[in-house]
Amino acid sequence: MKFGIVGCGVIGKLHAQQLKLVDTAELAAFADCIPERAEAYAAEFGGKAYGSLEEMLRDPNVEAVSICTPSGMHSEMAIAVAQAGKHVLVEKPMDITLEAADAMIEACRTAGVELGCIFQHRYDYATLRVKEMLDQGRFGRLILVNGSVHWYRSDAYYASGDWRGTWALDGGGVLMNQAIHTVDLVRYFGGPVGEVYAHSVNRLHPQIEVEDASVATLTFQNGALGAFTATTCAYPGLSTRVEIIGENGSCIIENNKLVYEHFKASEDIGTHGLDLKASNNAASENELGDAGVQHRVYGNAHFHQFVDFIEAVRLRKPSSVSFEEGRHALEIILGIYRSSREGKPVRLPLTT
Repeated sequence: MKFGIVGCGVIGKLHAQQLKLVDTAELAAFADCIPERAEAYAAEFGGKAYGSLEEMLRDPNVEAVSICTPSGMHSEMAIAVAQAGKHVLVEKPMDITLEAADAMIEACRTAGVELGCIFQHRYDYATLRVKEMLDQGRFGRLILVNGSVHWYRSDAYYASGDWRGTWALDGGGVLMNQAIHTVDLVRYFGGPVGEVYAHSVNRLHPQIEVEDASVATLTFQNGALGAFTATTCAYPGLSTRVEIIGENGSCIIENNKLVYEHFKASEDIGTHGLDLKASNNAASENELGDAGVQHRVYGNAHFHQFVDFIEAVRLRKPSSVSFEEGRHALEIILGIYRSSREGKPVRLPLTT
């Protein structure tokens, strides 16, 4: 599949590097509003350079477009790509409003093209293993599904792009930009969220419009509870973490690695202490060998999502991370923002 990439910044380069490794993909074109950037990427990775998305969409060789521009531009570009009859793969978040997300979904449905949203951590070994255990019912009833993203971003980071930290183009702060991957995993593991109650603040970055710290409680439709915390104030940058606590066992994913899992034996009466040793039946990434899921760490996981997306198009089957998944994560974050503004719990799905 011949890909074009629009947006030749940091994430656009990562897409190019990973697509270059995919046997079933070819880099055909790059587009950027600063033509020199597109030309530099074309020189490095191959393909043609264009000064705008519109120019690139006139290239008959381009079959799919990877959208790597600021979040508030995603829907408009996705609609243009769909109307040109090309498949769409968009970086997270889909866009910054549900109205924009729904518009791009409808445009792709009308055009009969595939729409995928990048949530590469769905392809991490840890995610695959935990989801398998959940599907097998090993946790029993879920009690808590917690998530945290405690990172650090400097003033220079926010100053590196005039769109960063703005409501209009970034769509929010730490939740929308950095923590959305972990929000997606918490929802993926815990199931649909029925209610959120949150507080969001800006503590250390007065030059931006959006939050740099947020705390939310989640109530899942299945009755489980969750806590989610996120910040870009945790100097020098700490960890991401997902904890799942069920009636029959618990697990912890930290920095995309499964660091702990333990389940009751049949005779267990539930008196485990704080021994954080993985259970004996826990497979490691290295043990999987050629199973095709080892080394699924940040960056590399994009490779597996690209492979899955191409396969979905060629075989006319749903991709593993469909546009519905991207919309769910966006809705949770928008619900947290609404709760923070209104100072009260907010029910999901959102209503206008």
